[in-house]
Amino acid sequence: MITIFSQRHSKALDDKKVQISLNGKLRQRIIYCFEKHDVLHGWDQANSFFKDELNQLLKENYGSELKGYVNAKLTEVRTTLEFIKTAWPPLVFDAIELFLDMLEPIGKNTEFAKELNHIFTSENSPYRLLDSQIIILDSSFLESVVLKRASELLKTTAFEQASRNFLNARNNFTAGDFNGVIFECNNAVESVLKKIVDKKNADQKDLKKYLMKAGLIPNYFQGFCDNFEGLLQSLFSIANNSVRHGKIDLPDPRSEADRPVASFVLHLTGSLLVFIMERYQEKEMQEEKDNSNDRNLL
Repeated sequence: MITIFSQRHSKALDDKKVQISLNGKLRQRIIYCFEKHDVLHGWDQANSFFKDELNQLLKENYGSELKGYVNAKLTEVRTTLEFIKTAWPPLVFDAIELFLDMLEPIGKNTEFAKELNHIFTSENSPYRLLDSQIIILDSSFLESVVLKRASELLKTTAFEQASRNFLNARNNFTAGDFNGVIFECNNAVESVLKKIVDKKNADQKDLKKYLMKAGLIPNYFQGFCDNFEGLLQSLFSIANNSVRHGKIDLPDPRSEADRPVASFVLHLTGSLLVFIMERYQEKEMQEEKDNSNDRNLL
C-alpha cells in the first residue's frame, strides 16, 4: 500500500504549514478526469474501480468510513464521487494518488497524470503530479528546469535510491522540514557518486577523489576541477555541520536550516546532479561508440 499525500504531510498539515484549496470547478474537472479514464479503460459504471475498489482503498487507508463536508457539516459519504466533491482537499489528493497507483499495472497511469497536470495548469493551480505523487509549486524553485532535469536523469538512468532521496528532499521542502531537505540532498549526491565510481562503502573524501579520477570532470580550463570540488564540498559541509545523521541542537540560531538555505541546497544539489549525470551519460555513450567501432574493425 502506497504512502498517500495526507500521510506524507500529516505533521505539516496539522501545523498548517501546508494548506490546500480546491474550488468547486477544479474538483468537478478532477471528477470528470476520473470518470473519463474509468470508462476508457473498460470499467463499466455499475462496477468500476472508481466506484468500488478506490472507495475501499480509501477506507482501508483511513480505517474509517469516508467523510465530507455536506452543508458545512462533516458527514459520512457513501460514494467516491461524493467524497471527491466534499472531502477535505488533502484527502482528494489521496484519491488521486491511489487511483494513479491502480492504473500503473495496466500502463495507463502516465495518460491520467498528464491530463490531470493539464487541468491543474489550466486552472492556475499550484499542484502537480510528479513521480506518482502530488507536489505543491509553492515556490518558483519547484518549477526550476534544473530540478526537473535532475529528476528525469535519475529516473532514466536507474539511480533508484538517489531518485527517492531527491524526491524526499522536495517533499520535505513542501512540508517545511528544511533540515530534512539538506539531509536528503546530501544522501542523493552520495548515492549517485557511489554508483558512478562503483564504491559502495567510500566516505565523502574518497568519493570526491574517485570522481576526479573517473574522467567525468573536464579540464577545459585551468582550475575547473578545483572549483567543482569546492562546490561538491560545500554541499557536504552544510550537511555535516547541521543535520548529518539526523537533527541536532545547534548552539547558534543562525546555523539553523531555514527556507532560503534549504532552497539554495536543493538548487545546488540539482545543478550538481544534472552536471554529473549528463557527464556520466556522455562517457557511457562514448564508450559504447568506441566499443562498437572496435568490433567493426575485427
